[in-house]
Amino acid sequence: MTVTAFGFSDSTILNGNDSTRGIVAVEPVASNRMAVYLRPDSLITIREEVEYQPWLIAVRAEPWLALRPQPVVERLNGEQRLSFLVRFANWNLFQDAIRAARESREVMHEVGSPVDQYLMESGRTLFKGMVFEDLRRMQLDIETTGLDPDDPSARIVMIAMKAYDGREVVFADDDEATMLLELTEQIAELDPDVLEGHNIFNFDIPYLLARAEKVGIKLRWGRDHSPLRMGQRTQRFKAGALTLPYRPAYIHGRHIVDTYQQIQRYDVGGHLSSYGLKPAIEALGMTRSDREFVPGHEIPEIWKSDRDRLFRYAIDDVRDVNLLSQLTLPTEFYQSQLLPRAFQQVATTGPGGKIDDLMLRAYLHSRESVPTPSPAKGYPGGHTELLRTGVFAPVVKCDVESLYPSIMMAEGITSRQDSLGVFLPMLKELTRRRLHAKAMSRSTSGQEQATWEGLQGSFKVLINSFYGYLGFGAALFNDFDAAGKVTIAGQEIIKSIVVRLTESGAVPIEVDTDGVYFVPPSDVSDPESEKQYIDQIGAVLPLGIRLAHDGHYEAMLSLRLKNYALLDSDDRLTLKGSALRSRRFETCFRDFLIQAARAFMTDQRLGARDRYFALAEAIKTRALGITQISQWVMINEQTLDFQPRLKSLLTRSPQIGRAGERILVYEREDGALATSTDYAQDENTGYLLRRLHDTAKRFDTLFPTPQEFTSFFPLITSRTDIEGARTQESSTQMSLF
Repeated sequence: MTVTAFGFSDSTILNGNDSTRGIVAVEPVASNRMAVYLRPDSLITIREEVEYQPWLIAVRAEPWLALRPQPVVERLNGEQRLSFLVRFANWNLFQDAIRAARESREVMHEVGSPVDQYLMESGRTLFKGMVFEDLRRMQLDIETTGLDPDDPSARIVMIAMKAYDGREVVFADDDEATMLLELTEQIAELDPDVLEGHNIFNFDIPYLLARAEKVGIKLRWGRDHSPLRMGQRTQRFKAGALTLPYRPAYIHGRHIVDTYQQIQRYDVGGHLSSYGLKPAIEALGMTRSDREFVPGHEIPEIWKSDRDRLFRYAIDDVRDVNLLSQLTLPTEFYQSQLLPRAFQQVATTGPGGKIDDLMLRAYLHSRESVPTPSPAKGYPGGHTELLRTGVFAPVVKCDVESLYPSIMMAEGITSRQDSLGVFLPMLKELTRRRLHAKAMSRSTSGQEQATWEGLQGSFKVLINSFYGYLGFGAALFNDFDAAGKVTIAGQEIIKSIVVRLTESGAVPIEVDTDGVYFVPPSDVSDPESEKQYIDQIGAVLPLGIRLAHDGHYEAMLSLRLKNYALLDSDDRLTLKGSALRSRRFETCFRDFLIQAARAFMTDQRLGARDRYFALAEAIKTRALGITQISQWVMINEQTLDFQPRLKSLLTRSPQIGRAGERILVYEREDGALATSTDYAQDENTGYLLRRLHDTAKRFDTLFPTPQEFTSFFPLITSRTDIEGARTQESSTQMSLF
């Protein structure tokens, strides 16, 4: 395979040729022209205009040849179904033809974005010849007096901004129009490539637009001085197994990135229990000691009484957004050097669509016909197995590096629809580039090391997407039989590893597709011997399949399949699985889970029981603050359909939130939901006590019988005497472990 399959011509990922270097944005400026914004010298952004013809690929030529004016129809090579490339004189004619074709149910494939169409056919991509630090990034955050911008009492009181040149500004004025105009001037002066914010799509931008409309101004943030605009419909953001709704916004010549979305993509291992800005920063160990905090409901009062404090809080928010962006965004940046997509689209698109782009571009450049997606069919999944529950120490994890891609390359498994034969060569080329980037990362330091690390991370994401692409229903080149071959081979490999571990004296605990947690044999007692042991276990695996050391833990608490806790050598606790990390947990119950898990793992199980009774007492006496007993709820169609009480709350008080926003709610004594701002010491203590007991049930597999669990964690009601329940200890309790 040649690199032309990637659309790079003879350039490399870091050093594009003259036609591709330094492109920071592409925008349609007429129905048949594109504005290309370049910064080849990293200083001044220049603009060039190029002609562009929209296109699609179709099964038949006849319907398109009958159109007037007639598009250009080209017969593609090969025998795949989509065998005609159809070009239109402009975007308007393209859209008219698409509408007519859909009405007549014509089989076709179109790329919906004119920018993506242009990049795919031209072979150009963004950011060639640049490193992440060349990107001009700006962070934004607003402080408001309410969640609903249409409320008569609502307004923006501060806008914080942090820029790539180190500039930090807080706009604070009693006149909103003045703040918005000053911000617009700063954006024009600094000319950023990217605007970043945390939940910027669902909160900051809609709020800014609503308030700008109220005061009668346009937010002309575009590189052509056009206004910021909202997308016409809600889209879905892909983060692992989740697809989350959001309504995108657009700025001509610039990109918008939401770190609330990016941190969810980054957290593939499920280490974070909350994706809010401050909880995420805290969980990642990046909270500054002098960081200012202001609870949301206190902002209106703090604005009146202590503006300096609110100023510090606003600045700290954009600093935190910058930290999250620096952590999460390099992967998307370096993928944009590969993919024919706008940066904002790369940051929100799922992996299947990205592999589709690479394949389609290769076929388009070779003028080869393209298949249509195969009908979906079932195929085996990865092997997962819970072998033991309880507390184990110490624990090691071994992991087959890139299991599925390695199997595909080792056994030559590819899509049977790939007539050009570029699927596996692409995978191998990306793997080669990743290994090179990893080697360069190990041999360099500082900024150069960060660049190579960003590159290898972006390659890794794409490499690991090739298997999922085979089983992606909408993929042009999907192949469910091939996907099944890969998973069956993976099952055999991971099962053989479990057998080898057991035969050599280890105690396997849990298997999850490509990795095994186990207690090593007694003579394996330090990092070096652990790695040597794993090398011995993996020595008999097929050629091209490598078993690696993937972690050492002081203890593991195994509860259910894919639900466990890990305690590392630095005393950091990680909870995995929905039973331990549900976002529906009130803060007090999330804290209880953490404290109880740690107690069980450190042989202080009675401490878990003491915490249980202490929390029950605090609930009964209403000694907990509202933030401890409330839940964050996202307002969307799904929550409204399945939570009638939330729907009732929004019907009673429509001003408290809009679609896409998160609100803090609790249950009142009468069973209705209320917002945290309406709290009046009226929480439903009976409900919270039942929730406490249900939370403790996460640990029921640690007890030999249900009776012993109930004796250890009894259900406490508002009528139960806590001291009496606390002192009821049976002999079985003292010998549970």
